[in-house]
Amino acid sequence: MYKFGRLLSAIVSQNIAIVISIGLIRAVFGVYGWFPNDNVNLLTGPLLNWLLPVMFGYTGGHLIGGKRGGAVAAIVVFSLALASTVPMIFMAFLIGPGLGWIVLRLERLLENRLPSGFELLMANFVSALLAGGLAVFCFAYGGQAISRAIEQLNEHIVQIAYSGWLPISAAVIEPAKVLFLNNVMSYGIFGPLGISQIKSLSKSVYFLLEANPGPGMGMLLAYVIRMRGKWRGTSASALAIHSLGGIQEVYFPYVLMRPQLLLPLIAGNMAGIYAFQYFNAGLVSIPSPASLLLIVGLTPPGDMPYVLLGIAVSTAVSLTLSLLVIRAIPDMPEKAIGNREHDVVRRLVHVQQWEEVKRVLRPVSNLQASAANTREEAEAAAAVRGEAASARTDAAMDARQGETDENGYTVCFACDAGMGSSAMGAAILRKRLRTARMEATVVHSSIDQIPPDARLIVTHHYLLKRAMEHAPGREYVSLGNYTDPAAYDTILEKLRSLIALRSQT
Repeated sequence: MYKFGRLLSAIVSQNIAIVISIGLIRAVFGVYGWFPNDNVNLLTGPLLNWLLPVMFGYTGGHLIGGKRGGAVAAIVVFSLALASTVPMIFMAFLIGPGLGWIVLRLERLLENRLPSGFELLMANFVSALLAGGLAVFCFAYGGQAISRAIEQLNEHIVQIAYSGWLPISAAVIEPAKVLFLNNVMSYGIFGPLGISQIKSLSKSVYFLLEANPGPGMGMLLAYVIRMRGKWRGTSASALAIHSLGGIQEVYFPYVLMRPQLLLPLIAGNMAGIYAFQYFNAGLVSIPSPASLLLIVGLTPPGDMPYVLLGIAVSTAVSLTLSLLVIRAIPDMPEKAIGNREHDVVRRLVHVQQWEEVKRVLRPVSNLQASAANTREEAEAAAAVRGEAASARTDAAMDARQGETDENGYTVCFACDAGMGSSAMGAAILRKRLRTARMEATVVHSSIDQIPPDARLIVTHHYLLKRAMEHAPGREYVSLGNYTDPAAYDTILEKLRSLIALRSQT
């Protein structure tokens, strides 16, 4: 189920520009828009009914079965959309990957069973036969039947949106977000549900469930009020990036350091969802990223006060409860907050990720044996600063393989979707490299698509295991906070050591 959710997330995220474009046209020129224009608003019908399902179907087929799988899926979904009376969003999510898988299996089945020289002919003919046959069937028989089923499904979705059970979803949303499943929740679950309501309601509250920035803003504001020194500045930076930049991952480390803060986040989101429901507020598209600026741009004019009120209520509830949680802690010295890596490692032990983490953070390995040792914090800090020295043997092996690019090294920031925190981290590192007068190629990607020429991979502690599984044999740096300047000092130190080691070899 998790893999299917990630697949849906990838399908939506790769077409998010189309989704936002349709939403913006409705927000500006729709019936309830800023400048209603019936002629321009007519454009949203074909985009929503035909273009969007076809693109979803093609993307799903391409991800599973390559370009040929995407082409077959696009033909079938388009034929189905022509014969239907409702947008075939849900069917595109199913048909696209399904036909991609069928095309992939057919290609493998015919791979060693065809005479030499006939491979391309048969592959194209089989794909065309499959696409044509299914397209005729869907256009003649499938469209109307599936339309009736989707109309009933949409009625149930609307009932859930106005039921008293919807605020309870915050108890699942907030923990899932902190575990870096925010993109799966937004693109894979609530995004498709919201898109299905756009044609009939012109807006949807589902777009606000995961994207509501209020709970995170309240929690970070509590840190700003409570902390002093550089950590107060770091929290303020994270607050600005989260609220205006829309990058939610910047506040996840604060919750991972102190899981009790999940309660304020859940309560804040519940209060916001209740406010959205009470005033019948919603957005016209998925806000990606979930920035206050984009949320305002995707809000219908009549819903603007209520959406802002819901966000403000979420922020106030989260702030109040977060202050109570933080004040319940007698002392929060900067040193303890700055050296939280050993706490993260200890939690990873309990989820069977210790072996992967231990390869990178070797000096912290004695934490497993003596959790109460008073020297833990110093050793955990030394683990990060001495990471470059502990990896020289593996780096020498990689250097002999000659996996370098023309600029020296390729550094890849990897996150769950490859768009939010990884893009921000890559931009920060590029600036630091220019200041340090160092040359390296810095890219960002999702963990599933780490480029093969990336020598140094930077990711969050929690995502380290997945990064090692998808890109084994590389150099790794795991971060706890994407806005911590000391983390980028660690990356620069390791990069210098790798470049020096390569020059020696």
